[in-house]
Amino acid sequence: MDNLEELHKSLLKILDDFDIFCRENNIEYSLAYGTLLGAVRHKGFIPWDDDLDVMMTRENYNKFLSLFKNNEKYTLQKEQIDYPLYFSKLRKNRTAFIENIKYRKPYRNIHQGVFIDIFPADKVSKNSVSRLLQIFFSNILISQSLFLRGYQTKNILKHLFMFASSLFVPCRKAMFRFTEKFNFDSDYDYYCCFFGETKKIFINRDWMNFLERREFNGGGYTCMTNPEKYLELAYGDWKQLPSEEERIAKLHARIFDLHKSYEEFLK
Repeated sequence: MDNLEELHKSLLKILDDFDIFCRENNIEYSLAYGTLLGAVRHKGFIPWDDDLDVMMTRENYNKFLSLFKNNEKYTLQKEQIDYPLYFSKLRKNRTAFIENIKYRKPYRNIHQGVFIDIFPADKVSKNSVSRLLQIFFSNILISQSLFLRGYQTKNILKHLFMFASSLFVPCRKAMFRFTEKFNFDSDYDYYCCFFGETKKIFINRDWMNFLERREFNGGGYTCMTNPEKYLELAYGDWKQLPSEEERIAKLHARIFDLHKSYEEFLK
């Protein structure tokens, strides 16, 4: 069994336990990004993908963060507390998935086990100006977080934008509060994972409010309704496979181990 196949099995076990916890606590989620694409196109993992993503409405996301307790098997890496980004990770203890990132203080010794990403989906303001500010502020916050985490890039424009965004660090709390404050609105049409990727996909509220179980690697997990429409917005012709050169199965970790803790490699 190669590393990617081993990783897929480990990620699927995390997803199984995550799914059980959510169902027991009436927390709703959907598979997201490439994981959702895999569920629809491959009925499982994209064969060359090495991560697993889920999304939740902000209400469900906050409920999950408040109810889940770290235990012998898992550690919840909460946004802005245990991790500098604006989404969270559920990490498997006693494993290692150490990416090629030079973390800045105080994140150098954070948990670096195998994980799934958990993204919050916020309500989108119906006011066009406020909506543009949500997009603008969230992009600045993403860049700030990447800079604080120690993200390295050879793209000069990206590097300059990350550095410029760091000048707005004193405003981070205000920008975050503005971006997510519309979750209290009852009159809305869309959700958006503002802190997922720089390309913002507006998700019809009904797609997230009415979920369905879909096959994924032999099991059944929750997905938004009309995922095909979401995938078209996110990826265009999502049914078309990438070229063979792009179908490269490669782990984004420089150290991967399912039997040793990341701590043993950081000594």
